Amino acid sequence: MSCPDWCNCGKQTEPSLMHVEYRVSLPDHDWVVAEKHKLIPSVYAGIQIHPNGFVNRECVSYSGPTYIRSGKHSSSTALSHAIDFEKLLNLKEFAEITRCGLDQLVKPIVIFTVDGGPDENPRYQKVIQIAIHHFVNHNLDGLFVATHAPGRSAFNRVERKMAPLSKELSGLILPHDHFGTHLVNSGRTIDDELEEKILNTPVK
Repeated sequence: MSCPDWCNCGKQTEPSLMHVEYRVSLPDHDWVVAEKHKLIPSVYAGIQIHPNGFVNRECVSYSGPTYIRSGKHSSSTALSHAIDFEKLLNLKEFAEITRCGLDQLVKPIVIFTVDGGPDENPRYQKVIQIAIHHFVNHNLDGLFVATHAPGRSAFNRVERKMAPLSKELSGLILPHDHFGTHLVNSGRTIDDELEEKILNTPVK
C-alpha cells in the first residue's frame, strides 16, 4: 500500500512517497463452544468464481450463498459434514455453484477450504474416506481439500462472509420461552427437543 507523506526540509516542504507493506496475520481458531443462550454455528459458504478469469485472483470472489446450521444440535464430524454437503447439493440457492449442464449434474471439480480441525482436516483418515466417497458417488474429475496456512485465518472466506451478517443480526430477538423454558436457572439446557422447537420459531 502506498500513501503520501510530507517531510520538512529546512524552510521547504517537499512531497515524498512512502511504501508500506502489511502482513495480515490472525491466530488460528475454531468457533467458540458456547453455553446457555449462545448459538454454535456450523457454516458453509459457497464461493462464486467468475468465468474466463484464469490466473486472475479477483475472479475468485467472496460472493455466494451461505448455509448455517446449529452446531449445538448436531455433531461436527466428518460424517456430519458429508451429510451437510449432500444437503447443499439439493438446495436451489447452491444450484448455480454446485451443478451445471442441462442434466444439472454436480460440477466435475469440487474444492473445499476448511479450518483444519480434526473433523475436516484432510490428513485424517475419516476425512479422506469421506472425500473418496464424494469423488466416487458424484463421478468427479477432481476433489481438493485445502486448509489455511498457520496464521492465515484472516483470509478465511467463511469468516469474511460472516462479518456482514453480524450487522444483520444486531437487535434480533430470539424467542427463548415461546413454548416454555428449556433452561434451568443456571442456564443449562434440560430439554434439547424443546430448545430446537423454540429456535425454529420466527424471530422478531
